[in-house]
Amino acid sequence: SPMTFYHTLDAAVAGRTHTKPPVSLHGQLLWREFFYLCSASTPHFDRMEGNPRCKQIPWARDADKITAWQEARTGFPYIDAIMTQLRHDGWIHHLARHSVACFLTRGDLWQHWEEGA
Repeated sequence: SPMTFYHTLDAAVAGRTHTKPPVSLHGQLLWREFFYLCSASTPHFDRMEGNPRCKQIPWARDADKITAWQEARTGFPYIDAIMTQLRHDGWIHHLARHSVACFLTRGDLWQHWEEGA
């Protein structure tokens, strides 16, 4: 359980020098649990429509732009490299995930975030 993991981690790092939340593993666990709580307690957490916490933004849904993003054909080498890695490995670092998500939405393409979910 997250509580057992938290206390085991606490005991493992006791008396040692380490980073503090939110950077530390403790902080990452707390953020994970926070967002789990948000998802469990917010109606329609996984989409904009009907989600009372989500700002209703008139996102575009341009199939050509979304397909280019998915297929690593945006013309932006950094974004295309990340999307290629995701397709090839099925995994990308969380900072890379943030980069491609921002690019899809408010960074350049201005496409609906649900298209990247």
